Amino acid sequence: MAFTVDVEDWFCSPELTLDEWERLELRIERPIYQILDLLDEQNAKGTFFVLGWIAEKRPYVVKEIARRGHEIASHGYSHRLVYQQSTTEFREDIRKSKHILEQITGMKVDGYRAPCFSITEPALDILSEEGFLYDSSVIPNTLNALYSKFNLAPSLLTPFKIKDNLWEIPMPVLNVGRVNIPWGGGGYFRIYPYRMFNRGARSIINNQGSFIFYTHPYDLDEGQPQIFNTSWINSIRRYYGLKHTAMKLRRLISHYSCTSIREYHSHIFEGK
Repeated sequence: MAFTVDVEDWFCSPELTLDEWERLELRIERPIYQILDLLDEQNAKGTFFVLGWIAEKRPYVVKEIARRGHEIASHGYSHRLVYQQSTTEFREDIRKSKHILEQITGMKVDGYRAPCFSITEPALDILSEEGFLYDSSVIPNTLNALYSKFNLAPSLLTPFKIKDNLWEIPMPVLNVGRVNIPWGGGGYFRIYPYRMFNRGARSIINNQGSFIFYTHPYDLDEGQPQIFNTSWINSIRRYYGLKHTAMKLRRLISHYSCTSIREYHSHIFEGK
């Protein structure tokens, strides 16, 4: 299993501006170190998709993630939805993030994940032009309105090459009838009972041969301010099960051999 973390804080939402972010409390350190310690317990590794804005504010956290042997990848700079940016704005956003992360760690950034999985086809072309090795933003054929819509054939639910130098590493979905249910983690991991999530993950691994898991630091932050209460559904999606996430992550990491995307799919990246 590839274990991934979208490194954003509790307020890093497209609904708020960067000026509004500046006035809010950064709480990311404790849950990030908690995730790192959970991974260390099992000698597991992961890929951390870091927001450039967060990296600027907490460079020593990014250095610690890298020091512990994890892959650093880009989550963009500002967490703006990709399809709400012009192509020029998107290129500037990923360039800025990539540069910040590479300056902090001294290592090349190969991977990208779009905020809220909002990737577009023109954005994939730009990622290729900017020297990224892979994107991990596509959640195939789901009903979630935030996600970009890619009607992929079943054969493309596993990694596939977009251009000569760029691979897509799709996020997992569980097919139930004609509906694909997102099954990669995040709020879904908090909401689903662990045994149910585990059965779905094993089914996907058996059918597709791979599984990409993701979480956020705020998924472990039970004490975060609850400002995103626009509806009861969104409130459940964002805040349900926070106090149980660390326990469920410990079980997941102990049940699977977890590593980074770069290592998990090294055979395709290296052409083996």
